[in-house]
Amino acid sequence: MLKVSQKLEYAMRAMIELARRREAGVLVPAREIAEGQQVPLRFLEQQLGALNKAGLVESFRGAGGGCRLARAPEEITVAQIADAIEGQVYPMGCLEPSDHTCFADARCGLQGFWGDVALAIDKVFQQTTVADLVARHQQVGAPMLITPETLLSRLN
Repeated sequence: MLKVSQKLEYAMRAMIELARRREAGVLVPAREIAEGQQVPLRFLEQQLGALNKAGLVESFRGAGGGCRLARAPEEITVAQIADAIEGQVYPMGCLEPSDHTCFADARCGLQGFWGDVALAIDKVFQQTTVADLVARHQQVGAPMLITPETLLSRLN
């Protein structure tokens, strides 16, 4: 199963928190984002730095400083967040243009399959905005810690 990195998960949670607290010019301290989304502050600060560098978040230091979205939540896609945090991600190394380590390089039926997987993921990431994530978050209510037990109970 493909797995999203914790870095991307935390970045997406930060964007949800910033969108939820979006008011005219209000800055949200990283500590409040971390508490609101139950993520480690030090790790979150790294993700906020990458989001700032990508132009998705504005960050201000000092007393009264904090972060805010650089654009409206409807204008920021999950693809932009993923690109800021991970760069271009491929489900298999053989899809990377510079990776030619596979013995069957470009002569493998699986390569096309993995390409289809990558395109499907990219399509969902491109079509989903931070506003969409906030709407989903509000539908399920307050943040809930998902454990293997809660996942199993949902499946049964």
